[in-house]
Amino acid sequence: MERPNPIQLSVARVGEKWTLTGKGALYDFLAIIAASLVVVAGMLYTVVAGTYDATTFLVSVLLPLVLGSAFLLVRKERIALFAFLAYFWAVVDDGPVFFDSVLTWPEVTRFHPFLPRLFMNIVIHALTVLFLYLAIRESTKGTGASLRKSPRVIILTSAAVVAAYAQNIPLTAVQNVVDASWYAFDITEKSVSIFLFCMALWLAMKPKASHSQVGPI
Repeated sequence: MERPNPIQLSVARVGEKWTLTGKGALYDFLAIIAASLVVVAGMLYTVVAGTYDATTFLVSVLLPLVLGSAFLLVRKERIALFAFLAYFWAVVDDGPVFFDSVLTWPEVTRFHPFLPRLFMNIVIHALTVLFLYLAIRESTKGTGASLRKSPRVIILTSAAVVAAYAQNIPLTAVQNVVDASWYAFDITEKSVSIFLFCMALWLAMKPKASHSQVGPI
């Protein structure tokens, strides 16, 4: 009998073979990087142009959304695709794109007019929650796990949503930090949110460990 590869960890999932090494993992990583870069490029355009019009919508919202999704669809990475679609809205929600104010472009204000911004914030938050849920549900396929029986996954995912939009928390301390250093705060909150969501995904996929085969070291 052929001796298993000592450095390979394979996980059975719906008849597919997943590995932690190899060209497939590299291509998946490159697809995620490419999707992230097109979003960053769109945001940089808004910073340079400083305008909020149809061109801004095309370059900073629609094009990154379509290209980023296409990169991940090619790799058939549904979990990464859903996570990208969730965090995309959190990224474009505020500066420099201010998509929560798209109904009032070209004028962008922080709190007024209230109702259009409230409506867009509800829509954007709902999209993030929806796609994070789809990512978690996708990660549990083939594990026999149920989200209703995974309170830690639900708690971590909920915390990730709160962290992703922490700049909107109506606390004086939070708003003081936002006013003093918004971009630093935004990067920090998104990083914390992604970390929490990765932990939720790890817990959601954990039952798969029972199907793992680890070669001797």
